Amino acid sequence: MTLTEEQKALFDALTKLQKKFVTCLLNGDRQADAYRNAGGKAKGDGVHSKAAVMVRNGNVQAFLKSVQYEAINDAIMSYEEAMERLTTMGRASIRDLVEFSEHDMGKDENGQPIIQAVWRFRDSVKQTPELLDAIAELTAGKEGIKLKLHDAKSAIKQLAEMRGWEAPKKNEHTIKGLPSLEDLFGTKK
Repeated sequence: MTLTEEQKALFDALTKLQKKFVTCLLNGDRQADAYRNAGGKAKGDGVHSKAAVMVRNGNVQAFLKSVQYEAINDAIMSYEEAMERLTTMGRASIRDLVEFSEHDMGKDENGQPIIQAVWRFRDSVKQTPELLDAIAELTAGKEGIKLKLHDAKSAIKQLAEMRGWEAPKKNEHTIKGLPSLEDLFGTKK
């Protein structure tokens, strides 16, 4: 996160301990952990009370409030990001992600070949990690590894709804028991 000039000024107004404390908070620490990790000297139950006092400090509050919008804004997925992820899910196929092969494992007791089917992620997946977003489920069980992709049709349908590609839907409503327009406004003209 890049700080604005106002945010830098608010940050500079903090003590060394407060600077480390707010940095730990912004990195996801809880208040007591942030106090400890910032180098606070309190021990035991005193850690929680000192952390609570520090977070209520006017300068700390002002700085945290100034960065709160950006932190929340960064946490919320943008329209464009949602479109990109849905597009990846809609376009991805199993052959984009993995390659299959068979290996001769030897012979069984009857002399028949033992063939084992195997798969591995393609190198392109390592180069384009966004393709991994298309994976809905990856589990290992007694039958081997199960790989399930997100439903491409659902992703495409959701994209169509978001982009307004669907034909308008006609909705008709009939309300019984109300006076007609002629009753309200007089006779037809």
